[in-house]
Amino acid sequence: YLAKLSSVGSISEEETCEKLKGLIQRQVQMCKRNLEVMDSVRRGAQLAIEKCQYQFRNRRWNCSTLDTLPVFGKVVTQGTREAAFVYAISSAGVAFAVARACSSGELEKCGCDRTMHGVSPQGFQWSGC
Repeated sequence: YLAKLSSVGSISEEETCEKLKGLIQRQVQMCKRNLEVMDSVRRGAQLAIEKCQYQFRNRRWNCSTLDTLPVFGKVVTQGTREAAFVYAISSAGVAFAVARACSSGELEKCGCDRTMHGVSPQGFQWSGC
């Protein structure tokens, strides 16, 4: 449901967390504790829907969303390949959006590990904050 919140401009108040459909109490509490991150989470969820719909665009089930159902409907309650893909793409979308917001300085609660620097044994170049 979070991805479909175009009517809510920003998730900046705790009351908004309580009004979000589909969240269990533990998720509502997490939302309240991390208000700053929630807009990025929403962007990531929206990105996941877009990518899912693109990947399945020519299939019978095409990641369609309905306002009256959880985002992807009943498909996520079944142990199917589609359900696995939905969970994976959703996790990736949210992680990507939060990491991007963090690295661009949009979020104050995150930063980078200043102990990592130089080149790793695999050749990865660590770079700055």
